[in-house]
Amino acid sequence: MATPAPEEYTVMATPYPARTKTAAAAINSIETTATTVNFADKILITVAQNGRLAHWVHVPLDMAATDQSITSNAYLDRDEEDPNSDLLPMHHLTATTILGGTVADLDVLGQTLATQIASAIKTRDDRETRMVVVGMGLDKSMIGGKAFSELVGLVLGVI
Repeated sequence: MATPAPEEYTVMATPYPARTKTAAAAINSIETTATTVNFADKILITVAQNGRLAHWVHVPLDMAATDQSITSNAYLDRDEEDPNSDLLPMHHLTATTILGGTVADLDVLGQTLATQIASAIKTRDDRETRMVVVGMGLDKSMIGGKAFSELVGLVLGVI
């Protein structure tokens, strides 16, 4: 029996090591570390507290051609007169839990955080199509309060 010919593949030149950025801050008196690693096909972001990563979420930034109707300018236009509209996550970005997320409130917090991060990346560069993968290990004290805005601020510092 003949051996099948190897499949063709394209080698993409990418910088090695991958560009990485890390920042740390105390949020709700808990040392929180955010790290971003930029790969050729993904943007990996981790937000760890007490050294743990328990919940993984991904947000695709590329939209299929059939999804163009939901991303038309009529839907993506921001209110130019409202400076806070840039802070809202883009409605067409959807975060999906891929691992963990067994605590319902932390799952919602994680998906909201991932969508907010993906929106910031897409706002910065509307041609960005890499998958955003966010790994989190958040303490239950992060639910509610001003912790969310501090988490977003920490991550915005590393993207």
